[in-house]
Amino acid sequence: MRWLLANLALQNLGRRKARTLLLIAAVAVGSGALFAGATLMSSIERSMAVGFTRMGADLMVVPDGALTNITAALLTVEPTDLVLEADLLDKARLASVGRSAPQKIARVEHSGIGSHHDSVDLIGFDPARDFTIQPWLVEKLNRPLQPGDVILGAGRDAPLGAQLLIFGKPHIVYGRLGRTGVGTHERGVFMASTTLEALAGAIQGHGKPLPVLQPGKVTGFLIELAPSATSLQARFAILSTVQGVKVVNGDTTLSGIRQGLTSLLDGILVLMIVMLASTVLMVSVLFSAIVTERRGELGLLKAIGARRSQVLGMMVVEAMLATGIGGALGVALGLLVMRLYERSLVYNLERLGVPFLWDDLARTVAFATGAIVLSVLIGALAVLYPAWRASRRDAYDLVRSEA
Repeated sequence: MRWLLANLALQNLGRRKARTLLLIAAVAVGSGALFAGATLMSSIERSMAVGFTRMGADLMVVPDGALTNITAALLTVEPTDLVLEADLLDKARLASVGRSAPQKIARVEHSGIGSHHDSVDLIGFDPARDFTIQPWLVEKLNRPLQPGDVILGAGRDAPLGAQLLIFGKPHIVYGRLGRTGVGTHERGVFMASTTLEALAGAIQGHGKPLPVLQPGKVTGFLIELAPSATSLQARFAILSTVQGVKVVNGDTTLSGIRQGLTSLLDGILVLMIVMLASTVLMVSVLFSAIVTERRGELGLLKAIGARRSQVLGMMVVEAMLATGIGGALGVALGLLVMRLYERSLVYNLERLGVPFLWDDLARTVAFATGAIVLSVLIGALAVLYPAWRASRRDAYDLVRSEA
C-alpha cells in the first residue's frame, strides 16, 4: 500500500501538468532567490571582512600629545612614552564603538635585527581583537599565531619559519605583511602583546625603561565604528567619557562605504525573508485548493480501505516531490544568476578596493542543500493542514461533496 500511494502521488503530479509545472516554477524562483541571495551575502561579507579591514581603522585613540600617522589607507600610532590603560575603552562601553584594537609600540635599538644601531619598531597587538595587521598578511605558516612568533613588515626580509633573535631571544617568523606605504608597517616587527611584554627586561637592559612594556599599558587604540554610528558621534562620545586622550579621524568616505554596504546586506536579508514568507503562503493556498478539488478521489481511496495516515501521507509525499524538484531547479537557477552577475559584482567591488571572495565548495553545497530541504519542508507544511482535515472526513461525505 505504501508504494501504491507513492505511485499515486507521482501520477497525480503528472495529471495536471500545467499546474504542477507552475508550482515547481514558483518554488524554483523562491528557492533560487534564497540560495543565490544567501551565497552572495555570505561571499560579500567575507570579501568585506578582508577588503575593508585592509582599509584600516575609522578612528584612533591615543594619549593627548602623542604623534600619529595618517595615510589614505591606514591610521597608525607612532611610538611614544605616553601610554593609556589597556581596558580604558572597555570600561567606557561606548555604543558607537564597534571594535577596538589596542597596540603597544616600542622603538628600540640594539635589538639584533639589522645592523647594530638600526632602529626597529616592535609592535604588540592582541590577535583576537586585531583588524588592521593580520588582514595584510600575504604569507604565513599554516597554523595559528603562537607566543614567540613574529610577523615582519614588507621592508624586512626573512624566510617563513626562520629563527629571529631579538635581544638574544629566539622568535619564529610566522608571516610577512604586504606593502602598505606606512613606515611603521613597512619596518615593523609585529608580535602578540604578551610576547612583547616578555622582552621588557631585555629591552630595558639596553636603554631607558619604556612604560608601554608594562602589562596593562598600551600606546593607543584603533577603532572601528558600530554599524549605525558616525565618526562625529564616536568622537564626541569618546572625548566626553574618556579623559587625557585625543581622537584622530580616518577616511570618512571608507567608513561610509562600509556602513552603506552593511545596511544594504541587511535590506537584502529582509527582502529574502519576505519572499520566503510569500512563497509559503502561495504554496499553502495552492495545496488547499488542490485538496479541495480532489475530495472525491480521497473519498474513493478511503472507501477501498486506505487509512487516514495513508491518505495524509500520499498528499504530503506529492507536495514534497513537487517542491523538492522546484528546490533543485531553483539551486540550478541560482547558480546561473550568480554566474551572470559575477563580472559586474566583482568589478564594482574591486573598484572600491575590496577583493571578492566566493564561498568555498563545502559552504556553497551547504547553502544548496539547505535551500532544497527548506523547499521540501515548505511543501510538507503547506499541505499538512488541508490534507489532515480531508483525511478526517468520512468517505461518503468526501464523495458526496465532490458530486
